[in-house]
Amino acid sequence: MKKLIAFFMLIAFCAMPTAFGIDAEAVNLKTSDAFEDNQQDLMTASSAGRGLSPVEKMYNSKENIQAGNVLYQAGYDNFRPTSGAPALTGKYGDNYKLSIGEKISVLSYGESVDIMAMSGASLITPMTMTEVGSNGTIFVPGIGPVKAEGRSIGEVEAEVNKIARAKYSNLKMKLQIPSGSGFSIFVYGEVNKPGKVFVSSNSSILDALSAAGGVKKTGTLRNIKYNGKYVDLYNSIFLGNDDSIVVKANDKIYVDKIKNTMAIKNGISHPGIYEFKTGETVNDIIKFAGDLLVTTEREEVTMVSFDKSKKQKEARNVAWLTAKTTKLENGDSVQFRELYNGVENLVTIQGNIKHPATYAYKDGMRLSDILKSEDELLEETFINQAVIRRISGKENTIETIPVFLKEFFSGMNDPILMPRDVITIYKSTNSSFVDVFGCINTPKHIPYVPGMTLSDILTDIKFMESNVPDAKNIEENEQSEQKVEDGDVKIAVATQNLNNLIPTENVAVEITTPSGSTSIHYLYDVMINSDRTKSITLGPEDKVFFRTLRSNEVMKTVKVSGFVKHPGVFHFVKGQNLVSIIELAGGLDEDADLRGIVFRRANIYGKQVDLAKKNNDRDIRLLEGRMASGYKQSEQDQNLKLTALEQMKNDEAKIAQRYNGQIALNIKSNDLSKISKIDNVELQDGDDIYIPRVSNYVAVIGEVYSEQSFMYRHGSNVKSYIKLVGGYTPNANRFRVYRVGINGRAEKVRMRTKVTPGDTIVVPKRIAGNDWITPICQTLQSIGYIFIMAFGINKW
Repeated sequence: MKKLIAFFMLIAFCAMPTAFGIDAEAVNLKTSDAFEDNQQDLMTASSAGRGLSPVEKMYNSKENIQAGNVLYQAGYDNFRPTSGAPALTGKYGDNYKLSIGEKISVLSYGESVDIMAMSGASLITPMTMTEVGSNGTIFVPGIGPVKAEGRSIGEVEAEVNKIARAKYSNLKMKLQIPSGSGFSIFVYGEVNKPGKVFVSSNSSILDALSAAGGVKKTGTLRNIKYNGKYVDLYNSIFLGNDDSIVVKANDKIYVDKIKNTMAIKNGISHPGIYEFKTGETVNDIIKFAGDLLVTTEREEVTMVSFDKSKKQKEARNVAWLTAKTTKLENGDSVQFRELYNGVENLVTIQGNIKHPATYAYKDGMRLSDILKSEDELLEETFINQAVIRRISGKENTIETIPVFLKEFFSGMNDPILMPRDVITIYKSTNSSFVDVFGCINTPKHIPYVPGMTLSDILTDIKFMESNVPDAKNIEENEQSEQKVEDGDVKIAVATQNLNNLIPTENVAVEITTPSGSTSIHYLYDVMINSDRTKSITLGPEDKVFFRTLRSNEVMKTVKVSGFVKHPGVFHFVKGQNLVSIIELAGGLDEDADLRGIVFRRANIYGKQVDLAKKNNDRDIRLLEGRMASGYKQSEQDQNLKLTALEQMKNDEAKIAQRYNGQIALNIKSNDLSKISKIDNVELQDGDDIYIPRVSNYVAVIGEVYSEQSFMYRHGSNVKSYIKLVGGYTPNANRFRVYRVGINGRAEKVRMRTKVTPGDTIVVPKRIAGNDWITPICQTLQSIGYIFIMAFGINKW
């Protein structure tokens, strides 16, 4: 009975997967690129208030949002918001085209109307209402049916009067669309107010969508389904061509979800995020976005695409002639260069100066060519320093160059200018500054800006070897001390070796406030996570001093990376364990898969390499011994052994690259509270922890006909995946198949063993041993033939 019940349950499961909570489409999973999965997740996310849509967040970095340089989805602001019923008009010209469902007022006047009114007849009345029926005609009392759909109201009126003249004496009729005439249609899908909406006569699809509150930014504008056909709203919105589509009563409009998007960041009339159809190119989208601006450089563009193999964004410079005909991929973005960024020969001086101006740049121009003397400065100028802001390099990086005005006017320092330099002179009474110095490539004295953080001054800093002493001992160092007047600033001048960079993890920063309090931050802990540098705020007149670590500041650290909320390098604390360090890193990200944790420990690496070399040497000696055996070996066996021996010897040089000191933990889920005591490892200095992303793939490698990866299928076993790759090769050892879990653990499996997400099925090569089995098999085969022959003779 139990077997019978199980059989019927199996039939029900196969026939109705949705009855068991499984999506029917999910039963036949297909490989899809990771970017489209990520974007689909973004499509379904909610956008709060007036914030960016999920698609817009995908193309806008936090820095761009904070700076106000935001790209928006194009076309969605073209829907007119409506409240309540739409305003309907009754003023229509003679060329107005009639459609099914429209109401028409018929005004009758003349001698025939007067006579019928006196006799009490009601066949023709001074005013009656009619409607364009589903067959496309109107019925006019006393006249009969007249074809109306698709004809102008003037044409229909002319025909009605022609019939009237033939039937009545001096009868005239006037057709009008009454004020308030309208009808309902159905709009559903990705709109703000799906359902029945009321529109006026002669309304377009755009009018109907506006009446439905407009299309959501998760909905398509390129593939609107209207009465069984598809409409591209970009033609209406950007090109002014609506294909003369006028909606009729009871029409249906469906707005599907948005699919493929790309962004054009600059260089055109309307930068933004655009939807594209399969096969379209950048040039196809530019016809909607407006032509290239005259200042746009047309030789080369930067295209950013999603690399499916690396699962990350990749930027590349492409010739414009190639780029504009390249078919777009979901998530592409295009950025143009501006011509004047490369050829503008201008220099600007501004700030606390009598004559701010822009000058034509000349080769060899110096600051003294535009700032002649102190007389050009306004009162209360900050005399210690001006700042030259310079754009340099192909990447247009911003460089800040300090100029000490006292030295400049005394002839000691007259910097050479470059095209596009901006020189700023500051006012002393309302200007505050931050001193940045120490073991860096360029000491700075920069104007303070409210909200300034450590992140703002780290953009172009390199750490160099120098003889700068600690900040507390600067005054004691005679070489670095500068005697200046009250109000001037002391800056340590370092003798640097620009060829010897200092690793970031070997640098500390001391921030000293005007009150004398000093806070110390270690950059190994700060710069791993840029959000932490943004949390270290600076104040006016702060001194920011970078130095190398002291001997007593040798850092013991633990690194946590991957899909945690706050990856970074953390102080090692004795007694800390795996769970506590993950919690310190903010906990797991929603896409994390703790089962596949990679836990590396430095002191294990050496042991792994030594053991692997010993095992490889042992296998080589064993195989050489088998090859020297006295048993007769077939040529195929001999060749297999030679190949295996050569591979082992080649692998010996690569053993060190194969190991990384990983500890294979056996964690079953993302629930930190369920991690076993043995897997909740106590940490050591130098531990490196990586939490991977959720993996829904199963790989099959080794001696199979086609090594491949497949989407994980619930309930599938080892045998089903081996079938997908064409089965075993002749060299496969099918009796020793292994499953390597996402956690790195391997186990020998049977064909019916269930597979879990992230598993790798390994089919090893068969290596023949001493050939004592072959003679035995041949002997048994001969004995079998004897028995068969004897049986046949006996029967015969």
